Amino acid sequence: MNVSRFLTELKGRGVYRVAAIYAAGTWALLQVADILFPMLGFPAWAITTVLAAAALGFPIAIVLAWLFDITPQGIVETDTVDINFERLRLSPAHLIELTLLMALIFLVGFLYLDRLSLIGEAQKRHAATEAEARPSIAVMPFVNMSDAPEVEYFGDGLAEEILNLLARLNELNVAARTSSFYFKGRNDVDILQIAERLGVRHVLEGSVRRQGNRVRVTAQLIDARDGFHMWSETYDRDFSDTFLIQDEIARQVVDSLQLILSPNSQQILEKRPALVPEAYDYYLRARDYMRSSLSADSLDSAIALFTKAIDLDGSYVEAYAGLCDAYLGQYRNQLDPEQFQNARLACDTVLSLDEQALPVYVALGNLYRSSGEYDLALEEFNKALSLNPASVGAYDGLGETYKRDNKPGLAEAAFQKAIELQPNYRRGYVAMGNFLFAAGRFEEAIPYFQRNTELMPDDAQAFTNLGAAYALTNQFEQAAEASRRSLELAPTAIAYSNAGSSLFFLGRFEDAVDMYQKAVEYAPENSEYWGNLGDAYKFTETMSELAEPMYANAIKLALTNLNVNPFDAATLSLVAHYYAGIGDREQSLQYIARATALAPDDMYVYYSAVTALCSLGELDRAMTALKQAVDLGYPRELVSVDAGFRSLRGMERFENLVAAQE
Repeated sequence: MNVSRFLTELKGRGVYRVAAIYAAGTWALLQVADILFPMLGFPAWAITTVLAAAALGFPIAIVLAWLFDITPQGIVETDTVDINFERLRLSPAHLIELTLLMALIFLVGFLYLDRLSLIGEAQKRHAATEAEARPSIAVMPFVNMSDAPEVEYFGDGLAEEILNLLARLNELNVAARTSSFYFKGRNDVDILQIAERLGVRHVLEGSVRRQGNRVRVTAQLIDARDGFHMWSETYDRDFSDTFLIQDEIARQVVDSLQLILSPNSQQILEKRPALVPEAYDYYLRARDYMRSSLSADSLDSAIALFTKAIDLDGSYVEAYAGLCDAYLGQYRNQLDPEQFQNARLACDTVLSLDEQALPVYVALGNLYRSSGEYDLALEEFNKALSLNPASVGAYDGLGETYKRDNKPGLAEAAFQKAIELQPNYRRGYVAMGNFLFAAGRFEEAIPYFQRNTELMPDDAQAFTNLGAAYALTNQFEQAAEASRRSLELAPTAIAYSNAGSSLFFLGRFEDAVDMYQKAVEYAPENSEYWGNLGDAYKFTETMSELAEPMYANAIKLALTNLNVNPFDAATLSLVAHYYAGIGDREQSLQYIARATALAPDDMYVYYSAVTALCSLGELDRAMTALKQAVDLGYPRELVSVDAGFRSLRGMERFENLVAAQE
């Protein structure tokens, strides 16, 4: 190759000049974009897009400069040059030219990389301060000032509807309902303390009085920095105007906070359909049941009331959305495929009426995740985030879906994002704690569970979770205290189950039976509690024969779950354990193979495989599975105290594994 001639051609064809002009022009364009794009309200990724387009265009500009010339007659194709690859000559002058050309290319590359680094850092800073940049607000339940306590639902429902409306606005950070409604009736906590606990600057509170068909609604917006009222209004209206009142309050909040709304947010506030008053009342009553314990009876009552609202107003989007949530709750309680289909139908109906109904995308995502349709679930959660990038519910859903789909890195990032968006979002701490717990990172889970007990000190489940994490880190005194506190607050199935597990690991099997029996009484459709009861019976001295019928019932219930989601590796592995408990070797081994194939990195799947293989007398295979479970994070401290591993004791591999923890 005649390098001298090649460099001469580069110069003659204007490639040097084009490269220099392109680099300078692109840099200037980026500077202008850096200033103007934020002023015009363009998203942060717009500058990255310009940078990517400029980088892509650079080699194209060089190629075009080589192939074409600009002449007075127009753009013409440059004559091709026959370059002899057998000749290689480099004079000092040509060497300088080549060096300058390479330096120019590297300079352009450096400028792009440097710029990309700056943009990346800016986007990280933007993400870190996203929650702080937007005004934040908590909507409290409106106090019932009526003489009739049975209309309590009205104030709660009105506040919840205002909260839901404000939460659809991207420009506002709204504390989750479960967080703000926790403070209902807590007269020992003032507004400033509530705002601090929820991590918001503004609080909307109010009261309602209803007498016949007349309602009086008072609302006030408070700046928590100084406690002063920013706005206050009283509405004396007919009940049929209640829906309009909630819209007016939402608009007043927007005006008081001086929010500059996007066209989409403006449309949300402005295009609100008229409602049939009786339908609205049924809807509020149904939502009151949905805020309760979500028991089968409460959900049945909610479904009946949502249906009445829909009968009166067939286009009532919120009622269909409520119906979707209620059926989903019933499905979770009963694992009845019919309830699953009812939930899907209700959600689909909502979207046919309103494609912007963000909560329904979240509900659909949760529904698809329950059935193992993870790709569809992710699609729905991402649709929700396209409508509102600050939806913590959507990020929770993403995290849970990634967790089930065996993508732990993505799951952890999604859970962390929810906490970043709402630093005092208690469900975010629960989700992250549960994720770390499931991954065997028990010590890391404890601070998240502790934070949840601080945010919700009267929540029994919060102490149940904390107690479980303490138990699996051998902090049994702390575990016992947390379990005691949980049962004091509210006896629940999971609290009794966790208490039973602590006793099981302590070798107190008869006491564990008592706890597991109570768990079964509270949740008779839960296969895992029946399986736990079978485990406890198995190791008692006088009741071991009762283990087999417990396992048989656990199998029946677990197989029902698998009819809906056949890809649930955790349930598959438990079924293997239950079949081993009744002596069905073939079925047990089949389920072990299915579970480990679906979740090769799940320590709990291997743990259940170990207990099943021990029951079947497959001790060498059990040891191999136990080693895998420990390598994946199962606590070594529990290996020596787990009765399910008794048959492994005395084996050299087992003793070495136990000794490694000391």
